Amino acid sequence: MATDERVAPKSISSLQYTPTVKRQRLPLREAALLAFYHLRLLNWWLFLLMLFGFVGVGALVWLQLHIGGAQGQNNAIELSLFAIEAGAGLFAGILTSSLIVNDAALEVTMVTREGIHKVVAWRYLLTLFLLLLYSAAYLAWSLANQISYAKLQSLLFLLLLWLVPVLLMSMLGLFGSLITRNAPLGMAIAAIPLGGSLFLYEKLYPIQATRPFFLAYTYLHHAYSGGQNVPDWWTNHLALLGIALVFAIWNWWLLRSEEHLLGNGQ
Repeated sequence: MATDERVAPKSISSLQYTPTVKRQRLPLREAALLAFYHLRLLNWWLFLLMLFGFVGVGALVWLQLHIGGAQGQNNAIELSLFAIEAGAGLFAGILTSSLIVNDAALEVTMVTREGIHKVVAWRYLLTLFLLLLYSAAYLAWSLANQISYAKLQSLLFLLLLWLVPVLLMSMLGLFGSLITRNAPLGMAIAAIPLGGSLFLYEKLYPIQATRPFFLAYTYLHHAYSGGQNVPDWWTNHLALLGIALVFAIWNWWLLRSEEHLLGNGQ
């Protein structure tokens, strides 16, 4: 029996795709549960270790301040500079080196609309936020106890003092873990520039060309020279910030190449 062809357009029109409503933002409770889920995957004990680290340094600084005298004040300043520069950067390298390694759940996110790069970016911001929270609390406490980080310190100075080593070492830690597929190796790659700066500062400092590449430059200059007027400070921090941005772009490209990451994981 012949069918009526005039019915077909009506049937097809009834099957046309209608776009779904745009997904709304997560409620606060679900967002908090998601944050706790990622913290559990990110080795929450590392965040606890970071908290104990700042508390331990704070106790040592308090002890030096109560010893009194110029030597005690100088030791307190050195400890605080180390905590804000080298310590925060080292924790950033440790935490970011384990953002995706040994995380089987990310193999599922690779085939979703979010993509691994968005998941890692969210985890990185969560890690950076917690590190900033601990560091800001310690910084506020130290400033309240008359710790001076520079003779002419400003908000921009304090921000770069903390941000530059954190960004550079976190990007190196993530890069190392992406390339080697191993969190300890990623952490080691992040720590190499800091270790080189700490152990080779006296030998390399007279060479003018090496000064823009010292990590924890403020702490090192204060520890070895005893002064707070650091020459080439802005050049050093802007150069390191540029290197950190280069590695950030490189990491973003690696994270966008999800087939490459899956191939390395096999």
